[in-house]
Amino acid sequence: MTILNKFYRPLTAASTQIELRKQTQKVVRQIEGSELDAFSWIQQTPPALQGDDMADQLLERPLVGLPIAVKEVIDVAGAPISYGCDAFAGRVAVSNAEVVTKLEVLGAQVIGITRSTEMAIARETTTRNPWSPHHSPGASSSGSAAAVGAGLVPFALGTQTIGSVIRPAAYCGVIGFKPSIGTGSLSGILSLSPTLDHVGFFSDSLERMTEIMSLMFPSMPPSLGVSPRFVFIEPWFECAGLEPLFAKQRCLEAACAKSGLDWVEKSLDLDLITHDAMVVNTILCFEMFKNWGYPLLNHPDVSDELKSFLRLGEEITPAEYEACLKSRLEMIELIEGQLDEGDIIVFPSVLGLPPKLGQGTGSRDPQRLWTLLGMPALNLPVGWDKGFPLNLQLIARRGEDRQLLAAARVVSCLVGQTTPAAFTT
Repeated sequence: MTILNKFYRPLTAASTQIELRKQTQKVVRQIEGSELDAFSWIQQTPPALQGDDMADQLLERPLVGLPIAVKEVIDVAGAPISYGCDAFAGRVAVSNAEVVTKLEVLGAQVIGITRSTEMAIARETTTRNPWSPHHSPGASSSGSAAAVGAGLVPFALGTQTIGSVIRPAAYCGVIGFKPSIGTGSLSGILSLSPTLDHVGFFSDSLERMTEIMSLMFPSMPPSLGVSPRFVFIEPWFECAGLEPLFAKQRCLEAACAKSGLDWVEKSLDLDLITHDAMVVNTILCFEMFKNWGYPLLNHPDVSDELKSFLRLGEEITPAEYEACLKSRLEMIELIEGQLDEGDIIVFPSVLGLPPKLGQGTGSRDPQRLWTLLGMPALNLPVGWDKGFPLNLQLIARRGEDRQLLAAARVVSCLVGQTTPAAFTT
């Protein structure tokens, strides 16, 4: 047993299965008693616990009994996966997404499906922020972030095409990790924009996130084994209300100096990066229309907001799309050319406090560029601001995911880390 499963210490295979069933029942009761509305479906008894033939195998799995939640754009066999869209109401997944199978093979148990905004891009969910029922949990992985933030589950799956892991992780005060582009198969996951889609993860602790990533992706390049150099990049967008965060960044800078760690400040080529919204929107809408335009554009159960994305995609020419793909490659070359091996960018995760329910799900500005470039990003809660979590976003060069996770541990030691509501069984 490791930190992955601190819930109990089983003595035999049979007692393991008995205890797991009890634990699952307790988790289900906690979810059913919650007023967050984070889940669209709850699995009363995961398949591995339904028979006695799995008992011996359960003991051998490193994540035995870990209850996890899965965003409703990621297939779980036998579960209703509607992509948060009324047009797909009643859709039941035939098989698991590959990332779900990986976790189940390791012993994790899918406890339920969490709410997503419509097609992971449009209409808001009914999920509430675990720190205030009157505020948004962020989007589009709303339910997954809220479930971890409220202590209903210790680990959850999400996706990010612009900011759908980092932003809700920040608003809900949990560890949110978006690996480098291409980490983990997207098989069985809603394909919104193949160029931009990432699988992502939420955890109640950095320690748990690091351990699970090591188990899920053993071929992920190892940490470089060098002390991180922290690179502060001045935001190129309006940052009103971020003084508490900038104060925390100054604390980090001072702590780095005291600890002998390097801290540098850099500015980026504004002529190029200020077009990131246009580049992302062009790629996203073009690929959305290609994948979903004809089944959804005239569907009566689709929101006007989603249709507006599709109409934009319909109007984009192949030449405009190709030009934006070229701009993306130029941005990758520009940014990574300014970073040395092992550099860690320090940046805001979000712009201020969560918006109130019904007033949007927050700005995508702080997350957009790093998703466009496919760079690994991590949300780290480091304090509080008016009763809500205060967060730093840490970003590394593509492929340096383990270095990023190691650097996050350094930051948490230097300036502290807040934790979500405790998961208990």
